[in-house]
Amino acid sequence: MNPEEVLKIIGEHKIVAIVRTQDAHEAWESALAVIEGGLPVVEVSLTTPRALATIEKLATRTRGVIGAGTVLAVSDVHKVVEAGATFIVTPNLNPDIVSAALTAGLLVGPGVFTATECHQAVELGAHLLKLFPASSAGIPAMNSLSDPFPGAKWLPTGGITLENFTDWLSAGAFAVGMGSALTRGDPERVRARAKMISTSLDNTPYMNGN
Repeated sequence: MNPEEVLKIIGEHKIVAIVRTQDAHEAWESALAVIEGGLPVVEVSLTTPRALATIEKLATRTRGVIGAGTVLAVSDVHKVVEAGATFIVTPNLNPDIVSAALTAGLLVGPGVFTATECHQAVELGAHLLKLFPASSAGIPAMNSLSDPFPGAKWLPTGGITLENFTDWLSAGAFAVGMGSALTRGDPERVRARAKMISTSLDNTPYMNGN
């Protein structure tokens, strides 16, 4: 799956589910529940034990679009490609990682917070700008940054909840990264949350031009 195809799916489903756990089996169950609930895009944080094995398992055994998060080294890029990831997300802007991801044919969303970082990410060719932490920046900051970077596709992450994700989408976010608000708890609850979000998005499309 090429970056354009991955980007299209993210834009259609609007949610990147972030799985970050202290147990590999829990990560698998949480990711599977999200996918079964109707949200196919899942990011497995590399801070999760056996994250690469979980990515490989999800990539080969489900119909999900699987990526890696908390990618902090160029060597990690090569590892996640081998595991079957189709995208990476980072908490910061590292030009070497962005370049390595693009060379490897991955969609990449580096973490940004300032206008300088946004400009650099756009110049590097990043597909998404991960506004992080979104809870600290706030919607007004995203809107202000959108003015000088009108073509940017925003992925606010950090503090996105069941109560506020629609506010971000209505304000122009291309999609949002949602972690514990979606993926915490037992699989049945995770699946129910995913289904609720998926159904609500089906009923209220976000035509923001991104």
